[in-house]
Amino acid sequence: MAMATETVIRRNGIRSSYNVFGTYELLDGLKAKVSAGMYAYDEKYDFYRPTSLTSGVNPPYSVQAQADANAVARTTGEKDYLGEFTLNYIKSLGNHSVQGVLGLSAQQNEFDRVEVKATGYQDDHIIEITGHGANASDITLTGETRKSVWSMASFFAQLHYNLLERYFLSASFRGDGSSLFGPLNRWGYFPSVSGGWTVSGEDFYRTAFGASSVLKLRTSWGLSGNNSIGNYNHTQVMSSPVGVPNGSNGILTAMYPEAFKDRGLGWESTSQFNLGLDLGLFDGRLSVIANYYNSQTFNLLFNQSISAISGSTGYLTNLPDSKIRNRGVDVQADGWLISTPDFSVKLGGNIGVNRNKVLDLGGSGTILTNGAERSYMTHITREGDPVGMFYGFKVAGMVREADMANLAEDDLHYDASTRQFTGGYKIKGPPRSVAQTAKLMPGDLYFHDRNGDGIVDDDDKEIIGSPHPDFIYAFNLAANFRGADFTASFNGSHGNRVIDGQDYYIYNMEGSGNNYRDVAQRYRDEQNPGNGKVFRASRGGTQSNSTRLSTFYLQDGSFLRCTNITLGYTVADVAKATHGNVSFLRFYLAVDNAFTVTRYKGYNPEVDYNNGNNLTPGVDYGKYPLVRAFQAGIQLSF
Repeated sequence: MAMATETVIRRNGIRSSYNVFGTYELLDGLKAKVSAGMYAYDEKYDFYRPTSLTSGVNPPYSVQAQADANAVARTTGEKDYLGEFTLNYIKSLGNHSVQGVLGLSAQQNEFDRVEVKATGYQDDHIIEITGHGANASDITLTGETRKSVWSMASFFAQLHYNLLERYFLSASFRGDGSSLFGPLNRWGYFPSVSGGWTVSGEDFYRTAFGASSVLKLRTSWGLSGNNSIGNYNHTQVMSSPVGVPNGSNGILTAMYPEAFKDRGLGWESTSQFNLGLDLGLFDGRLSVIANYYNSQTFNLLFNQSISAISGSTGYLTNLPDSKIRNRGVDVQADGWLISTPDFSVKLGGNIGVNRNKVLDLGGSGTILTNGAERSYMTHITREGDPVGMFYGFKVAGMVREADMANLAEDDLHYDASTRQFTGGYKIKGPPRSVAQTAKLMPGDLYFHDRNGDGIVDDDDKEIIGSPHPDFIYAFNLAANFRGADFTASFNGSHGNRVIDGQDYYIYNMEGSGNNYRDVAQRYRDEQNPGNGKVFRASRGGTQSNSTRLSTFYLQDGSFLRCTNITLGYTVADVAKATHGNVSFLRFYLAVDNAFTVTRYKGYNPEVDYNNGNNLTPGVDYGKYPLVRAFQAGIQLSF
């Protein structure tokens, strides 16, 4: 509580945008347009940790608390410039309509941040960096200080054709050159084509189904590009000056390349095919939109690992011949259940199913990644499986008293120096783990021995769960009764698993912190075996709660969340009552994130601890929970 109330954080920012454009008609139907815009953001951030906060076990205002006290001052400035130049041609000839666009665009982004940290505070009289101590080391420039510029130039062309307002064809082509990529491969080229057919505009359709329904079929194919890699990943950076031995001449100062860089770094591209339909029934009371998509992403951007003997551990590059496929179906339906002048109810919803598969990693082999605050790998990406699957050990069961005789027999044939059983011996009890720090005891978990050698080691790791949902969904309800209105919206996910990293601490049962409520269901003895899932309490670590990922630490990430509920009332005839001074008046109450239905034990099952990293999805390490916000408001129009 003291940290929340006594820490000083101030952030003041100014956000602004400016736009100007001009249009000139060169010929009948041909217009030239020039537009320019700028976005700017400037921020001043100040932070102060006072001496009045404790430092570990040390009390407030102690020498240690004074040493931990610090202030931070940060100024951030960002500017984004965009210029576009287009020629737009529109022409209609009878049943034919054509529209074409040619254009050029240029964009530049400039970012500048300076952050200073101050220490050496003896008291809390001056809570800014100007109150720092007398030593030169009490004021430092932090690693948050940085400056960057990136730019992109583009050209594009579009052509749209319409016949009889029933048949539609479109084609486009664009080229984008990004400074984020290397000088050898800076440009990417992205064509697309699409077509549509309004079937309900045909005579045979109106004869068969009448005029109360609408049906349109759509299809498209296109290439798109990804350049979300940050700045200067293609630029060689030199190390800070270091001493280098030079034989009899002693030590010389020199610099060396810090890491390998790929000057041919280029666009990651996605090819996507879509097929869809739009259906309207009962004079618009029911509408259905359905889409099927099949996309393949290639030339994947990836931090390729290399041997550390080279002087670096990896570099960002495009994996050659790599392909990842995503395909799925999205369906949305909206309908008026009741529609009268005084009372109406509308219900809508959508569901999406996506299946992801790695087709080719371009010779990179299996990719193991660490997505948690531990030293072990948590995810695997390999050909034939989805990206970023959970990788670890499957819990096979819990040791019981009846297993101890077999374990004792197994001990007689176990060679601790080689970590193997001698003479082809087949174990009688549960398999043992090379990571366990003590002999298995009743109440310990044991793990699946995939290869049947009686030893659980890295060879027994396997895919233990998927962070990808079977499907996602959302729905909403809207109702009006005379002047009153009600809306509620929901979204959810089903079938995915989540790593809750906090479980390593909340299940530790070593007396160092709070625990989950269900540790009361842990194994104690044969008369009190608990629920058969929670291992025994121990002061020292065992293989049950060692630093490894197993199915014990995976939770069901399915959820249903009410994202918003709003209740409002619109005053009728307000213009008449106010003699025209007020044309509209509405009162409303609303709540965001009203409730979540889930079996997940953490704060929020919709987790993203690794900030969108595709190789390590589905990890939670105490991410800040969603805010439940209550609102009351008035809407007025004059």
